[in-house]
Amino acid sequence: MFSRISFDKTSMINFWKKWYIYIIIFLIYTPLIFIVLLSFAGQSSRGNILDNFNQMTGENYIEIFKNNEFLNAFMNSILVSIVVVPVSLIIALVTSLGIWGSNTRIKNTFLNFTKFDIAIPDIISGVTLSVLFSLVWLSLGQNFGYFTVVVAHISFCTPYAIMAIYPRMSKFKASLIFASMDLGWSKFKTYINIVIPFLRSSIITAFVLVTTLSFDDFIITSLVNGNFSTIGTTIFESNKGIKAWIVTFGAIIVIISLTFTIIMMVRKIHIEKKGRKNEKI
Repeated sequence: MFSRISFDKTSMINFWKKWYIYIIIFLIYTPLIFIVLLSFAGQSSRGNILDNFNQMTGENYIEIFKNNEFLNAFMNSILVSIVVVPVSLIIALVTSLGIWGSNTRIKNTFLNFTKFDIAIPDIISGVTLSVLFSLVWLSLGQNFGYFTVVVAHISFCTPYAIMAIYPRMSKFKASLIFASMDLGWSKFKTYINIVIPFLRSSIITAFVLVTTLSFDDFIITSLVNGNFSTIGTTIFESNKGIKAWIVTFGAIIVIISLTFTIIMMVRKIHIEKKGRKNEKI
C-alpha cells in the first residue's frame, strides 16, 4: 500500500515536471486564441459581438474601420503616443546616461525613486495628477483634455522606460567613450554613434513598453482626460454588451504580436545558425 502511494506521488511529480510549462502556456494563450476566433463570429444590429461560430465571416474586420467610436478613440491614442513615446524615451535615455555617470549614492537614489514611482498604485498616481492639474492647469483657465493626458502619460511611462534602458546602460564601458574622444569625436557624436547603437535593443523594448502602456491605460487617463477619449477609456466605459470592434481590435493586436514574435524567433534561429557556420569555418 505504501509503495503504491509512493509510486503515485512520484508519477504526479514527474507528470507536473513534464507538463507544467505546457499547462501554463495553454492557460495563457487559450483566451487569446478564443478572442481571435470570436472576432470572426459577426455582430448584432447594436454592434455587439455574437457568440455564434456556425457562420464565421470577416465582417468585423471591415466594419471596424467604419466605426466612428473606434476611429476617434484610436486616432486620439495615436496623437497621444506620437508625443509621449519620443519624449519618454529621450528623458529615459538622458536619465540613464546621468545615472550611469553618477556615484553610487546618487545612482541608488535615482533608481529607488524610479522603482517607487512604478510601485505606486495607478489610482494614487491618477488622483495626484488630477489634483495637480486642478491647481495649476485649471487655474490658467484651461480644461482637462489632450495636454493633461499627454503629461500624465509621460509621467507614468518614463520610469518604465528608464528601467528598460538602464540595465543595458550599466554594462557600457566608459573606456569606449574615452577612446572615441581621443580619436577626435565630440561627446555628442560619441553618444549618437556608439552609445545609442549599444542601447538599441533596450530602446526598442522601451518603445514597445511605453506604447503599450499609453494605449492600455485607463485609470490615470480617466481621471485627467476630461472629454478626451482614448482606446483605453473608450473600451472600459463601453456598456450594453461587448462591442464587436473591441473584440476585433484585440484580435488584431494578438495577430500582430504573434507575427512579430514569430519573425523575431526565425531571425534569432537564422543568426544562431549563421554563427555556428562561421565557427566551423
